[in-house]
Amino acid sequence: MTAPTVKRSDQELISLLAIRAGAPHLGLANYCWFLDPGKALCLKPARSSDRSRPLVGMCDSARCQQATHHSCHRVVWATSAATSRAFISKIGRGQKTERARLTAEAERAERIVAAIDVTNDGEAHGPDQ
Repeated sequence: MTAPTVKRSDQELISLLAIRAGAPHLGLANYCWFLDPGKALCLKPARSSDRSRPLVGMCDSARCQQATHHSCHRVVWATSAATSRAFISKIGRGQKTERARLTAEAERAERIVAAIDVTNDGEAHGPDQ
């Protein structure tokens, strides 16, 4: 593990903050730190030429490297998991594909809730943390 970098002047700090100032996009289920359009999963299936901002409606924050989950997002993910589990219990035996899809969705939401709960102070959790 390397030692943290220390900024030696106010100007260095201001420059660092200016780079990050336009990056966060606040969402209901995550915060998107849109720094590299090449890593944004939401832009992969899109054929839009505008790659200056994320497509929040296509966000897969459970997999995206630029997404973080915070304690304020817990309710959204817990509700998603509970709703998926409720639908699973009502699905008939013949609907195996739908059952599998909803089970995967519920498990993903439960993993995110568990990760949020694990953080001691409820701060950020993302794929790279």
